[in-house]
Amino acid sequence: MTRDANDILRHEGEAALREAMDRNRREAPTGVAHANGQDVLGSNRQDGAGVANNGRAETKQQDRPPKVRLLNYSEYRQWHGSSTAGAFLIKGLVRIGTLISMNGRPGAGKTTLLIEIARCLDVGEPFLGRETKRTAVCYIAAEDEGDIVNRLEALGLENVMVVVSEEGVPLLKPDRAVAIVREAIKQARKRFPAREVFVPFDTLRAGLDGQSVLDDRYTSPALNKLRRLAEEERVVICVVNHTNRENAKQTKGETLEGVVALELILVEGSGGWYDIHVGKNRNGPSQRQIGRLRYASLEIGDIEASVVDEIEAIDGGSGPSEKGRKLGGNQALVMNIMRDALLDHGFPFWPFGADGPQVKSVRETVLRQAFIEKKSGDDRDNKRRAFSAAVDRLVLNGVLVRGENTDGEGVVWHVDKDAETGKQTRKTGNFRPPEEEP
Repeated sequence: MTRDANDILRHEGEAALREAMDRNRREAPTGVAHANGQDVLGSNRQDGAGVANNGRAETKQQDRPPKVRLLNYSEYRQWHGSSTAGAFLIKGLVRIGTLISMNGRPGAGKTTLLIEIARCLDVGEPFLGRETKRTAVCYIAAEDEGDIVNRLEALGLENVMVVVSEEGVPLLKPDRAVAIVREAIKQARKRFPAREVFVPFDTLRAGLDGQSVLDDRYTSPALNKLRRLAEEERVVICVVNHTNRENAKQTKGETLEGVVALELILVEGSGGWYDIHVGKNRNGPSQRQIGRLRYASLEIGDIEASVVDEIEAIDGGSGPSEKGRKLGGNQALVMNIMRDALLDHGFPFWPFGADGPQVKSVRETVLRQAFIEKKSGDDRDNKRRAFSAAVDRLVLNGVLVRGENTDGEGVVWHVDKDAETGKQTRKTGNFRPPEEEP
């Protein structure tokens, strides 16, 4: 008859119970968890033998010599099977295979800057004067997914992917979160086989379902899993986080500070500017300002989105990055159409009256209709929104100007008069859309 702990204590006393428990431990050296004190004798024998066998297997495994290799850097790259080991997405800042963070107070523009980085990586444009690699971007919008979609649509970033998961990306279940992110990376590589992969995670607190980022019980397992994932998959994962109220340059959470290779920090400056600082940086100089930026709001139909208006390099770049800015795909398409339309449908226009300068302009309806015809896809409403967003961005960047003629029709013309003839200019470049990858 099987006896449990209560039987022994009731009939034989506390000393007998302790002796039975000690005997049980000796028979199961790795330890057995007994719910409610049950199975101290009798029924635990088989389980104890199984645990003992497991203990012997673990001991045998520990007796094996560890598999260790000594490799120089060229041998390491060959063993790793990737020439990108140690390479940069953004030269001198963002190294492939790392976890990084974007930090700032609420409202500082962390998401806006992160999407600007995504835009630069998508088209291979320099960021703050630093070279970049064309990259597939998988954006994890852990909060306010609709806002992220609005911003991407406003900028015409059709190649920036939003990670849509029925269960979200639950950092409180780190293994499950890693599995979801790994699947997103897999799909990105299938869709853009020639590109590296960048995964923004916006925000850390939302991914933790509102748990404090200062509580290492939650942040440490999640962040260390993400760091290992970045290293294993040779991708960059960027976690968005808040800074402290007392010190806007100090990130929240020791675990985050410890595991990331780079901290980008946004701090409110003067004159409407926000300063971009580097905190920790394993890839170069740290604790310095590298740029500044200002924001603007774009309205496209019912959509309103915050975007980067101006951005300038302060340290380590080649000057204001707007000077070398390439056009996104929709903007480039508009500029190509504009070039042809000026030849076929252009007419002289005096935007400041008969005594003012003359420009060569095109009716906006002509551009819109040509855009709808040339752009791929069947959704005409989506094409109209994409056209409006592209023209808004070109106007915001000082490439085109919008106005009205005497009949109240919308007309468009170039800021730079040389561009009327299709000449290459500093701002508009050569008007060619970025080439698509196979």
